[in-house]
Amino acid sequence: MAKRPRPSPPISGGELPSETTVQTREDRLAVSLPLRLMRLPSNTADEVIPGILINLSASGLQILTDERFSLLLPPTKGARFEIEFFFDQVEIRQVVITIARREKRGPYQLILGCKFVRLPTPARLALRAAIAARLGTSR
Repeated sequence: MAKRPRPSPPISGGELPSETTVQTREDRLAVSLPLRLMRLPSNTADEVIPGILINLSASGLQILTDERFSLLLPPTKGARFEIEFFFDQVEIRQVVITIARREKRGPYQLILGCKFVRLPTPARLALRAAIAARLGTSR
């Protein structure tokens, strides 16, 4: 007698898994690159906040900045910004991030833990490849 396949367990809420519900561990790379934070909505007067990209993965990044650069700093958890940076051959422009964590370092420095919001698939794949290449050469 042929066995029937078991039905898969239901997904809570009747929804298909999305990028926000499926947790994967991305490779992380320590870097030191200039980065620009811009407030949203971008149709307002532009305010560019300089920062240093200190940790990067295809799902998020860590930024070091100085709270004296802007009245928007320190941001609240969940705040959204657009970012711009270049990593090897990968250009990340006008990509929205959300603040997941913030940590004070010293009197004015801030570490911002951020997640990408709808990072385009080609950019995500390019970041994964570039990070893997860097990690491969450092081992």
